Amino acid sequence: MKRSLILICLLLLIWGTVSVAVAGATSKADPPAFSGIGYWHTSGTQILDDRGQPIRIAAVTWYGMESSYWVPAGLDFQPYTKIMDSVRHLGYNAIRLPYSNELVERNPIVTTKVAANPTFSRAHAMQVLDSIVAYAQRIGLKIILDNHRGRAGRPKHINVLEEAKWYSKGYPEKSWIADWTKLAQRYRHSNAVIGFDLRNEPHTNGPGPWNLHAYLHQGAVWGPYRGKVDTSSDWRLAAQRASNAVLKVNPHLLIFVQGVQLYPDPREPMGVSSYWWSGILTPVKKYPVILRVPHQLVYSPHDWGPRKWSFPWFKNMSYASMQRVWHGKWSFLLDAPKESYAAPLWLGEFGTCTTGPQCVSDERPDNQAAWFQIIIRFLREHREVGWAFYALNGTNSNDKVADNGLLNAKWNEVSVPGLQASLASVQR
Repeated sequence: MKRSLILICLLLLIWGTVSVAVAGATSKADPPAFSGIGYWHTSGTQILDDRGQPIRIAAVTWYGMESSYWVPAGLDFQPYTKIMDSVRHLGYNAIRLPYSNELVERNPIVTTKVAANPTFSRAHAMQVLDSIVAYAQRIGLKIILDNHRGRAGRPKHINVLEEAKWYSKGYPEKSWIADWTKLAQRYRHSNAVIGFDLRNEPHTNGPGPWNLHAYLHQGAVWGPYRGKVDTSSDWRLAAQRASNAVLKVNPHLLIFVQGVQLYPDPREPMGVSSYWWSGILTPVKKYPVILRVPHQLVYSPHDWGPRKWSFPWFKNMSYASMQRVWHGKWSFLLDAPKESYAAPLWLGEFGTCTTGPQCVSDERPDNQAAWFQIIIRFLREHREVGWAFYALNGTNSNDKVADNGLLNAKWNEVSVPGLQASLASVQR
């Protein structure tokens, strides 16, 4: 009997050690409270949980399902349940999950990239998504579905976005809306699916220069220009059409609407303000998104540091200077929570590299680490702003090591403890 008890204790100890390693629990933070069994909604610039209490969406993007492998990356290395357990144990309450319209419409059979998940081999892609949603419900995570692209990304061009607008010849707007409606119907009884990120990064197609002509004719616009509305390019109106179709099926979903890349501004030399794809929400004051169901709208800019592109505002960068930049593009929405155009902000993509100390902790004038710590400070001082770190991935869809992932290449630990510590400081 004594030997049996000793054996049992040893097994429990081993199991616990393995569980911590797989969860990547290098942070001292306790796992988050259960995210609630209900849906979330908005009030002014706050997101509220099912009990009416303010809640911050602290998410990670887990990409890969938008590729022609049809599954999130990492499934060659770890069971999907272990990856999702890691997300929860590290303190996040949601996963942003990109997908393609091609996946929804074809529902293809999965044939590869699932070595650690043999039950997914020969399964249909939507069955994989069903499993992820069901497990999220079980462990208290929320899922935000992100329509990342129309045609799935192929291996040779896995991260190249082919469409500036929310539609293309192969995937017209009516299909885009129909696919969203289909997903709303499929998951209408699962409040693990908390919201829909309607389209990833509406922007302006090249080539430049980025001027008024490019804004009006080469991609997504927001609202009328000089009184004229172009319904084929007005992202705001398209977002309203898709949102209202979705909310007719499930009125409880949060609707995340991203911004645009360019917007007319006569003060600028080229006649337009230019920023990151989806990063400009300036026209919201005059032309807000109006939904058939109130208290479900969230605006979602994306923002990046100098590693992505060396814009002029990164020279002599400071917290005050970056606050001015953000306020001019999107954070102004926090100023007036009682205005008719008010809605919460969710920083749907931001991130940094994981290749060295210059990415996170070694702050030097105008470098990536300095920018990253500035945006972490902003999030620390504005707890009502939600966010999704890009990305969870230790590898991309081609199983190549990622240089910006929260997890390592084996998907079993965090890649940079300092990165996790910074993100943990703004999870609540």
